[in-house]
Amino acid sequence: MFILFMIIVVPIFLGIVGLGGYGTKFSIYSESWDGLSSLRLALESEGYTNITNGMSSLAVLNRMTEPAVVTIIGPAASYGQIDTISVATFLARGGSLIVADDYGSGAQIFQPLFDILNTWDEVSQLSGGSIPSLSDLFLGNQTDSGNVTEANLLFSMIGMLKGFAFNGSILMDAESYTTNPAQPLLKNMETSNPLTAGISLGLQMEFGTVLSIAVNHSEYVDSGLTETVKTYRTDWMPLQAVSLELFGHEIQDQFLPFLPFYTSKSAWMESDFQSARKGISTPDIDEWGNVMFAPIMTLPIGFGKIIMIGDPDIFINKWIDKTTENDNLIFSRNLFEYVTENMNATNGPKSVPIIFDEGHSHQKFYSASIYSIILMKLITEMSMFPLYSPFIPLFLAVLAYPLIPKKTRLSPILWTKYRGEKGKSRFEREIRRIVDTGAYSEAVGLLYRTLLRGLRKVSKQSMATPEEIVDFFITRDPALTTKNLLPELRNIDAYLARPRILPEHVFMRYMTFIKSLIDRLPRM
Repeated sequence: MFILFMIIVVPIFLGIVGLGGYGTKFSIYSESWDGLSSLRLALESEGYTNITNGMSSLAVLNRMTEPAVVTIIGPAASYGQIDTISVATFLARGGSLIVADDYGSGAQIFQPLFDILNTWDEVSQLSGGSIPSLSDLFLGNQTDSGNVTEANLLFSMIGMLKGFAFNGSILMDAESYTTNPAQPLLKNMETSNPLTAGISLGLQMEFGTVLSIAVNHSEYVDSGLTETVKTYRTDWMPLQAVSLELFGHEIQDQFLPFLPFYTSKSAWMESDFQSARKGISTPDIDEWGNVMFAPIMTLPIGFGKIIMIGDPDIFINKWIDKTTENDNLIFSRNLFEYVTENMNATNGPKSVPIIFDEGHSHQKFYSASIYSIILMKLITEMSMFPLYSPFIPLFLAVLAYPLIPKKTRLSPILWTKYRGEKGKSRFEREIRRIVDTGAYSEAVGLLYRTLLRGLRKVSKQSMATPEEIVDFFITRDPALTTKNLLPELRNIDAYLARPRILPEHVFMRYMTFIKSLIDRLPRM
């Protein structure tokens, strides 16, 4: 009852008092400063007709048959293996994924993808060439011409990519910000990226971070002998404008097509949150800086796309509503137009389902949904994940078996009183039930079996025929005769052998007759 109260009554109460819509940070139905209601209304005004929120496990994606967009903004709860596998299969079917996070659990969702990527070359070798290697898949023969293209750079990075994460340090920009360097205003853009279309004021961030990737590279180490040894090492580095020498060409602050926005060169990654919050932080010698960081990345994968954004606050009402100070609203429109443009939805791109994952978002204690999310996650994961959902009905059947009503059958009646009740035995209560329901055939059998048990208890022997019963009574009670007992006992025995509809007056006669014999037993 307590669980039902928390799941049903509490959300209704919170909705009535007006707190229900303010309990979930980054909720598309929250109108507070950190909600996403303005984003939802803006998308609906653009014609998107299928915007919803997901309150349970991402395993629900396994049931989707058409392309969709999953939007994860500011996740707080951990993503389990079921969630990550479900997202991976969702992307393989042509879905798109948007993850906007800074210090949460958003990077967990990509772990299965990198596991596949990191073992791709091994699988390629085992396949005997039927599966191309990463180098063949991404680079091909493009490097033979000696020309370096931006596509070559992307493919080279993917070939070396070993992991992805949100950096976790605060992105600061001393040159382009609003009121605090922790609120950078991104004005440097790669204009070929569709997310930058119509951006003039800049993209506002607040206490966000940058995207970091783990890159595998080779280096030569002195072995102490006459020659050096080539070794491989994996290093984490934040995404930024490229400044390096590649294939004999020197590149300085080169913008890449899959990194649409950049900070100024006065940016750095601050590790002291308190000083950043107060606006008094300065870059330290051990903090990464003096580069143009890229906090957003777009990756097309087949028919779908993956968008990674280092700040969920880009979409909150506080900044979306300030259209005269920033272009966050324009960016949001560009973003969803980009991820849905090539999807073959039944009624066009604007009908593509856009699912906001609120099942892993930060929930305040007065959230109207927090009390039912846990139950919904459990039910969804049990019923949606294909590896063990076929076994759930069997498990529930075994679990519920003790609760399934058994076939109704009268049990032996004991001559005992109900506890706390005077003058009513269990026998009398059962007889009254039978009379009230008209189950006369059951009553006759019940009474007759009670008589036989009493005879067996008194005589220490089993009696089954009317003649044996008559012999027992007439030898012990001279007032009883065979003429008075045998015909009635034979009628009762014949009736029990072939039960049929019994009139009430006949039942009353049988009941009175058998009860009179039962009453004589204690005096024997």
